[in-house]
Amino acid sequence: ELIWREFYKMILYTSPWVVTGAFKKGFDRLRWGGKDLWFKRWVQGETGYPIIDAAMREFADTGRMHNRLRMVVAQFLTKDLLIHWQRGEAHFAAKLLDFDLSANNGGWQWSASVGCDAQPYFRIFNPSLQSKKFDPDAEYIKRHLPELRDLNPKFIHDPLRLASHRPKAYPPPVVAHSEMRLLALEMFKEAR
Repeated sequence: ELIWREFYKMILYTSPWVVTGAFKKGFDRLRWGGKDLWFKRWVQGETGYPIIDAAMREFADTGRMHNRLRMVVAQFLTKDLLIHWQRGEAHFAAKLLDFDLSANNGGWQWSASVGCDAQPYFRIFNPSLQSKKFDPDAEYIKRHLPELRDLNPKFIHDPLRLASHRPKAYPPPVVAHSEMRLLALEMFKEAR
């Protein structure tokens, strides 16, 4: 992470436009179709995707977030909710205890596939698979989403299966990943 920070400091120095736009300038014309309500639910940890909600609630409480979770929530915001990456970047800038302009900007541009070393736009994290892979027993999720603590992890990791076991206190998924993935791919194809 220290090396990435230094790399992004170099990018910020040599390409100062990244503060106000995409490193890959052509992607400034992306037409982000997300809704303000979706952004609000993401910030509040109420998307209906447990790994996203746990990470965002921990972030709201502590100002901290593990790097893997930063990537997962950033990709979810940009590719599942189709919210402009700069809104997420600004939210993190205001809340991160370890805020660094270059690392925050570079990380968001990487996740949104608009940066100098961007994640290819067609690689879109599936939040359920990320959840299963990095929190198989849902220990992290249950710590930050106490309303799910009594559920079997196989239901927690899959928002569609969770729907039939979901406690009333936990929201349904704000979007369907499979549908939004296709819309994100189309959005990038139009901008290219």
